[in-house]
Amino acid sequence: MKKFILAAVLAAASLNLQAVPLLVGSYQVNDGPRWTTNPDVYSATEAAALIFGGSNTDYFISIIDSLDYTTITHTGWYDGWGEHLGMEFDENYSLDVGNDGYQYPSATNSARSAYVEDGLNDSFVNYVWTSDVNVPEPAGIALLGLGLLGLGFSIRKRRA
Repeated sequence: MKKFILAAVLAAASLNLQAVPLLVGSYQVNDGPRWTTNPDVYSATEAAALIFGGSNTDYFISIIDSLDYTTITHTGWYDGWGEHLGMEFDENYSLDVGNDGYQYPSATNSARSAYVEDGLNDSFVNYVWTSDVNVPEPAGIALLGLGLLGLGFSIRKRRA
């Protein structure tokens, strides 16, 4: 039995943690403040930090609705002053020519934000992922399972 307990302990100790992103939620571009209030202009990651807390560097953005972190696009949907169509840009992109806010840009196409209510429909959703969540690698989980299975058989054999 000591042999099997040792195997289980060694398997648990061999669990390697792998940093992978974790989906925390989503938001629609038009969930943001109304354009007539002259809101700040946000990148997709800045909007995520505003909604979910923390820093914009804590997040990755994707336009793909998937639970698979390998499909993260690192892009987000944006709306632009006078453009009224969803545009895909880098997750850290924003445009505020003149730094006057969303309502008072210097001209058409001079303000773009990932979080503003300005006429987009509900289909423009940014999916938000956190960075660096540690989870066990599959091989480590398998080793732990084998060690526990051996421990279970050992206990069962001893009781019989």
